[in-house]
Amino acid sequence: MDADIRVSSLPSENRKLFQKVKHQTLYKMIRFSWWESHEAMVQCGIAEEDVFSLTAGHVLMYFHSGLVIGAASDPERNSVLIWVERNDTGYVSDDPIETDTDLFSINALDKQYSSSYWRQIVGHRIEEISIIKSIPQNALLAELANEVGVEFVMDNGEKIILSHGLHNNSDDFSVITESYIDRRILENLKWEN
Repeated sequence: MDADIRVSSLPSENRKLFQKVKHQTLYKMIRFSWWESHEAMVQCGIAEEDVFSLTAGHVLMYFHSGLVIGAASDPERNSVLIWVERNDTGYVSDDPIETDTDLFSINALDKQYSSSYWRQIVGHRIEEISIIKSIPQNALLAELANEVGVEFVMDNGEKIILSHGLHNNSDDFSVITESYIDRRILENLKWEN
């Protein structure tokens, strides 16, 4: 694996990985939920079609090159974390999420537990990637990384946001659209390429 592509690190430390992902086609996105889909609705208090977006757990993004990247939240850094789950030369992470029998997979294309929006994303090419940073509102947050999101803009203009609490100002990881961002925190966010 390329020594400059770190495993499980902040988005800003993965700029080389983002360059590899640019112009690649995303052919699959899977959430690995802590609960089965119907249970996630109860545990998270969410609608059926929001389970893919808002359940608790990681996401994996699969590309035609063979590259698979993962994302989750790190509350201790107030950030999203990114890692290489599998690269295009055969490297597989030491502890692959796909083999974790305690997690439940939910496909972005699931017609029951995912919204139709995600069907507009899968099968398209990534054109732009931005890191979303939160402007710290107190001294404690100023000490943290505050990389609260990664936004992928697809070739059809649609967007994916890998989010650390942007939908509800929490420590929860989510895979959302721009419309899900809590408007109360929007003015404290900045996008960086």
